[in-house]
This record gives sequence, structure tokens and C-alpha cells, in this order.
Amino acid sequence: FMSLQDDRTQASIAIDAGISASTVCRYLDNYDDLFRRNLNYLPVHLAMDEFRGIGGRLHFICINGAGEHEIQQILPDRFKQSITDYFKQFPASVRARVKTVTVDLNSYYQDIAKAMFPQAKIVIDRFHIVAMMTRAFNQTRVQTMKKYNKRSYEYRTLKFAWRLYLKYAGNLDEEHVFYDRHLRKQLTQLERVEQGLTINEELKASYESMQSIMENLKNQDKDKLVEDLYTNQNISPYMKAVFQTFKKNLVVVLNASESDYTNGPVEGMNRMIKQIQRTAFGFRNYHHMISRIKLRQMRTKPMKKTELKVA
Repeated sequence: FMSLQDDRTQASIAIDAGISASTVCRYLDNYDDLFRRNLNYLPVHLAMDEFRGIGGRLHFICINGAGEHEIQQILPDRFKQSITDYFKQFPASVRARVKTVTVDLNSYYQDIAKAMFPQAKIVIDRFHIVAMMTRAFNQTRVQTMKKYNKRSYEYRTLKFAWRLYLKYAGNLDEEHVFYDRHLRKQLTQLERVEQGLTINEELKASYESMQSIMENLKNQDKDKLVEDLYTNQNISPYMKAVFQTFKKNLVVVLNASESDYTNGPVEGMNRMIKQIQRTAFGFRNYHHMISRIKLRQMRTKPMKKTELKVA
């Protein structure tokens, strides 16, 4: 049992235990009952996402968004009907106790959450909001950079140290200087960014809008967030498209600005699952994959006995 909780291949476990790999698989089959959930319980805070599993197929994953972040369920696919059928097993009174459902900006999961948890507040993960803006700004930077000769000062200023442009401005070092070999001068991280922003007004406006949204999310300032979304001027087409998406999903974006819950825990769970699959060289059996994932989680964060189904 303990060996199956480790990040090891089933073949290596079989060798150490002096048994065949098929016997290890039969042991895994015995753990199916251990993970059956009580249909009278759902976490108050849910987090939903997906990951690639058997044969590159996408699997739906749902975890407890608070506490120990226990896995609530992993489904064989991510079809809307499958997810809906799973949650319909729970009485309406149980589903009504769910307070928040954290998802990404994909309307697919938002629709499911609205239908299954009518009393819950749908929260967009702040990470995805920031990621969309940084991607849009990066596209703006690249397009601006391409307007200049590759040997020019402007090109080199925008080409190198590009990660600094994507950082939250409050985290930029404005005290310690470093020598930038591309610009051939000493300057701080903040000064390095400011050098690039002076090159193009549209680039500067896009940067300031992105940073303002980041700050509003950090400070949980809903009013300022709405103001910035509707009053931005001279920003790039890439940033306009992102802001238009935010305005289209304004309610859930505002929920993100005032909620402490994110999809960080489920993203971390997905990384753990990828590592398990990498070590195992992939899985062919869905149930074996689920057993290894949940056994591995029990190794790091023990599952509460009250959340297991009593026979």
C-alpha cells in the first residue's frame, strides 16, 4: 500500500515486493471502494478544471477549493453531459450548500456551474485574468518591436529583458542597479521597463492599463476595476480584445476581485498528476490512474474519514 503512494512505476514496485506487475494491478483494483464519495456531502468551495490523461483524452477534475484540497472527482471525459450526470447524483439540498465554484474563463464550466449550483457564486481564477492580459501585452510588445531594425536601440530595448514587462510593477526592483549588456548601461528593473515604454504610446497605454487591472485585483477594488475596463484609451487591439472578454464576463470577473479562492490548488493538482503519468510512462487503465492519483494525494494530505463513504 505504501509503495503505491510513492511516485514510482508499478514495475519497480513489483520488483521490490517480489511479485508480478499484474499482481500490483490487482492490488490497485482493490482500492476502488476506498474513494467512493458520500452523496450527502459536497465541499462548500469547489474548483473545476481539466487535464490530459488516458490516450491524450481530457478528463474533468473537481477538488475542494479550501482546506486540504482533496479530490472530489475525476471523470473519464469532460463532456457536459457526464459532468452534469455526476453532480445530479447529489440532492438539490446538498448542491445548494455550495457557496463558490472557481473555474477559468471558459464559459463551458460556467454554464455547468450555474445549472448545478444555482446558489453558488462563480469565481474566475485571477491567474487566468492576469495571464490573458500578459499574453496580449506580450503580443503588443512583439508587434511594436518588429517595426524597428534589429540593430536599433528600440528593438534591443523591447527584445531583451521581456519578462520584466510582464511582472506586476509593484514587484519591480527600483533600488538595486544591474548592468544591461544589451543597452550598455546600468539601471534598475523599473528603469529598464520605463526605457521600453517611452518608445511607443500605444505600448505604454497598454502596459498602464494591464498594471492598473493587476493592482485592482490585488486590492480587491471592484469600482476601480470597472472604471479601468470602460475608460482605457489608446490601447492595442490585442488588449482591447481581452478587455472586451472581461466586460462580457463582468460579473464573474468582479467576483474574482473580491474572492480569496483561486484555481491555484487544482492547477497544482494537475502538475502532480502530470508527474505521476510521466513516471508511469502513461496509463492505459483509467481506474488504475485514478487509484494512483488518489493514493499519492493521501501520502501528502490524508483524506478526512468523514468524507469517505461508510459501507
